[in-house]
Amino acid sequence: MANRFSGTDPSEFDVGGDQRDELFDVLSNPRRRFILHLLQTAEMPVSVGELTTELTAWESQRQVPNYSGDDGAAIEIPLEHNHLPKMAKAGLIDYDDTQQRVTLADRTDEVRAHLQTMASD
Repeated sequence: MANRFSGTDPSEFDVGGDQRDELFDVLSNPRRRFILHLLQTAEMPVSVGELTTELTAWESQRQVPNYSGDDGAAIEIPLEHNHLPKMAKAGLIDYDDTQQRVTLADRTDEVRAHLQTMASD
């Protein structure tokens, strides 16, 4: 069978490596995308409490299944123990868990195009 993509060597194809995989993994979650969007327009630093309040309002408008909209702990706990550490590890935010403060990291410029594409979907 002839290769209809002649001249394309699959072994030379590079999808961006581990850093891109990590970035796409972080951006795959709607809460994390919302946090990045929020941080782009917020005064820095933002408290975890403020992020929790904004996420609660956003999710109640989205009518997320099995979400009552009045339990901030249901958002704050995964935010503190999952989402923010994962975003910090990827270099997208700076997260001070002792002060409960979040700031946008410099790397965010490289994901701006991805965020804009996702917002238009």
